[in-house]
Amino acid sequence: MKFAARLCLLALWLLNPVGPQRAVPATTTSWPDGTRSAAKGSLQHFVCNTGYTLQRCHQDMAVLRKVLKKYPASQLGEWTWVLVRSADWKAIVEPRGLNPDSPAFTYYAGRETFFEEALVTAVPARSSVLLVAWGMSIPDLLEFAVTHELGHALCNEKNEAKAERVADLLRVGAPPSCSSTLQASRRPDDLGRLAGRGHFD
Repeated sequence: MKFAARLCLLALWLLNPVGPQRAVPATTTSWPDGTRSAAKGSLQHFVCNTGYTLQRCHQDMAVLRKVLKKYPASQLGEWTWVLVRSADWKAIVEPRGLNPDSPAFTYYAGRETFFEEALVTAVPARSSVLLVAWGMSIPDLLEFAVTHELGHALCNEKNEAKAERVADLLRVGAPPSCSSTLQASRRPDDLGRLAGRGHFD
């Protein structure tokens, strides 16, 4: 029951639009190899928000990338994964009406998913808040966040229960099954017709 209530709260937060601009400052630190890509020719980009050193970016992003590798994130086509320092998280989410205790969201129209630093490294004060708010360990919460975000993004699914069913399939190693046409594979120029919305999936 507690989990269902949290998911419901999360659903309200996820469906609030982020707006046309980026949800983080435009100045970013690229992935330490000097590119925004995971590998040459890759459509998956990994970016750390302002405030990260290259060394810390490399270290924290490696944790996120390890989890993403378990799942079919490449099916999204071009996509950007952004890490934001916990110290900056509330300043980014609160002005947009998002729940500051939800440590991830997706801006679908921008093809970007944002994760809070506390999901990938110890941030003592913040980690304890997330443990209480979500009732799961930080590694489990990271896994939950990644799969839930993919549940929404892979299927362009607004419904929280349906997105979570997709996430459940991903967690057991099954291929995602969408009740609607996969929208994530559309080219970026086709996405202008899709409404932007925030997610934590």
